Amino acid sequence: MRSRVARALRLPGAAFAVLGLAACTTPVQRKPVEMEAIGTVKNVPMPDEPDNSPGNTTTPNSGTPNAAKEAACTMAEVENLEEALRSCDVPMPKASEVPSLKDKLEVKVVASTPTTTPGGRVDLVLTLHNKTNEPLPLYFTGDPNPHFDVEAVDAKGRRADLPATKWPGYPKGSKPEAREVKASRITLDKNGTARVRIAWDAVKMKWAPDKAKTWEGRGYPRTPAGPMPAGKYTLRVFVPLIGEVDTPKVDVTVGS
Repeated sequence: MRSRVARALRLPGAAFAVLGLAACTTPVQRKPVEMEAIGTVKNVPMPDEPDNSPGNTTTPNSGTPNAAKEAACTMAEVENLEEALRSCDVPMPKASEVPSLKDKLEVKVVASTPTTTPGGRVDLVLTLHNKTNEPLPLYFTGDPNPHFDVEAVDAKGRRADLPATKWPGYPKGSKPEAREVKASRITLDKNGTARVRIAWDAVKMKWAPDKAKTWEGRGYPRTPAGPMPAGKYTLRVFVPLIGEVDTPKVDVTVGS
């Protein structure tokens, strides 16, 4: 018994320090396990969802409509319709989306002068007028943009602005690629009006195969070939509207 006490008294001081520290240390507190009922979902805060709304922009060349574009293409007075249509492209409409224009849209053309000289110029103004008290959407088509062309018809109903010979076909390697047909739309406000100004020259035409790569008009490329003979002509304006409308016409006399 005495020997055990003696050995204990001979323990190093460090050992007593360790024993004392152990005796004074607070026991580690164990975190209780939180139990949740089966089938429940924990309420964890989630980050805000990203804003994927289209806003005022669209995918380039997609023709996807949005509020800003709709507002910009809804007009009461349009002085340059052909230019406005370039900014109002839309996907090609279904037949069910094109409204009936009968008794709703007035289409007429007037000439700056009823007579001109051979080779002279006549300025035409085409007017589209919404006769209703409601906004009227108008769809146009082009390749890729709508064009307003003039056709001249003589007293016998023959096209006077086309060459007398058959078109010659395209030279090898110069046939233009097919252009994509696209659509444009404006909405005329109630009693709204849109105008297009078109210049017509009293000249004959000849085929121009050398212009095949750069031609933007309808049909085979053509170029002026001298003054048109004197006579009375009816000018018909081709309106690229999707829908049925009467072709606007105006008579012009080419004097000698």
